[in-house]
Amino acid sequence: MREAEPLDEWIVSGAQQNDGMSYTDAFRAFARRYGVSDDAITRIMWNLQPSAHLTIRDLSEVGPGDHVVGHIGGLPQMPADVPWEEGAFVADLDLAAIPEQPLDLGLPREGHLLFFTGLEYQQGGHAPVLYIPPGTGTAERPAPVYEVFGEMEGPEVLERQALVCRPGTAWDVLDWMWDIDNTGHPYPAAKMPDIEDVHEEAREQLRPLLEAVTEYAERVGAIPFVNRNCGLRGVKLNPDYHSNYYGEEFQKKCEEAVVICRSEPGRFDDLYDKALKEGPEGAWLNLLEFGECDLFDDGDGEVGWAILRDDLLAHRFDRVRQTYFC
Repeated sequence: MREAEPLDEWIVSGAQQNDGMSYTDAFRAFARRYGVSDDAITRIMWNLQPSAHLTIRDLSEVGPGDHVVGHIGGLPQMPADVPWEEGAFVADLDLAAIPEQPLDLGLPREGHLLFFTGLEYQQGGHAPVLYIPPGTGTAERPAPVYEVFGEMEGPEVLERQALVCRPGTAWDVLDWMWDIDNTGHPYPAAKMPDIEDVHEEAREQLRPLLEAVTEYAERVGAIPFVNRNCGLRGVKLNPDYHSNYYGEEFQKKCEEAVVICRSEPGRFDDLYDKALKEGPEGAWLNLLEFGECDLFDDGDGEVGWAILRDDLLAHRFDRVRQTYFC
């Protein structure tokens, strides 16, 4: 069984081009063509989020086979009429370079996303994210200078480095369901999750999802890279105060949706939205996340940008919030 290529059957099939289809409908249509059961499809869409795994590389270390999708650090290219008021500039993503995949990312397919930290990247605070449509005039923007306790200061300008996307289809799994060996940095091999890696108390609850992923891999003929270490899109890695953020009640609703979607697959989106919004924090999803030490050469936490699922699908990036975990 091979690992999925970033632009393989999904692009050839043209499933993502179907007008009026939600990305979940498109994924169901794609998986059905390979004989994946509706039950497995529903469990996958309920518990897995699309993601793209990003690696930070020194510019001198980028090889001809590396898939560069943007950069971190340096100074941003910004429209003249958009202010940079505070916070450090972190990353520029070229959205057209992000590989498409069956379980879509929900991002615009062209233009750029610029990520800034909120001031001191405080948990839950506003974190500026700027979407720049294609064709917009931009120029390099010098870092702002502002007064802090009577002193004139500016944000740290990070070293400019490349963002390289790991090849192949990648999914980010809800909750601490299993761990995948991350050896072989920067491209750990895709392999099937092992039920023995799941906490003993959760094995029976999570076994149906593992079987669904196994069925998908066998029918489609490609092993998706499943992990809890995403860079772009996915699930918040460290939900506040409680690792079992999507717990027993969420899985119970999944099994209810499995039954309903056997005869009414079009109801998936409504059932899923309702279950997410009834969670302890609502339907917050990870948009981008980095290790603190990877950005600032110090610290052992994670700096991220989170967005409500409805805002992501509507591309309302002005509503992004900062996440910080240490």
